[in-house]
Amino acid sequence: MIRPLRIRHRRIFTVLGLLLPIAFGLGIAARKPVPQMNTVPAGFNVTSQQFAAVIWERSDLFTNAPVQVRLLSENGRFAVACTATADFAKPDLLLYWSRGAAPITDKLPNDAALLGALSSPQLVLPEGVLKNGGILVLFSLADQEVVAVSRQIRLSDPTK
Repeated sequence: MIRPLRIRHRRIFTVLGLLLPIAFGLGIAARKPVPQMNTVPAGFNVTSQQFAAVIWERSDLFTNAPVQVRLLSENGRFAVACTATADFAKPDLLLYWSRGAAPITDKLPNDAALLGALSSPQLVLPEGVLKNGGILVLFSLADQEVVAVSRQIRLSDPTK
């Protein structure tokens, strides 16, 4: 009873030993090529957008985080540049803009717009942000928590 099973297993593994490499080779040959882009879209190209004029610079927006915020402008477009001290170490910090003034506890508001990573040199603001007041929100992607919330600000007025 054992001998017929051994013969059957030997034949099965011989066939599999021949067919699997052939099937693998055919699968590799038949796969579709990886799509590639020749150029990066203009909205994602950070180096193409340079903001030279500093409108204001404040370090008192975040009460519990040592982050300095600068509002930059160039040709009617606006951006923020944030710098934090070396001892402010939080993983994967993202900066969001929220139009509302509602208190934020542990979740991002539904209307929050992602500006980008805090480590980016310049974060372009969406259209219409300058007209409305709002808040900046620091969010740790790794910890899935709100790290800091700025005071209510109006970007067009540096004193508020």
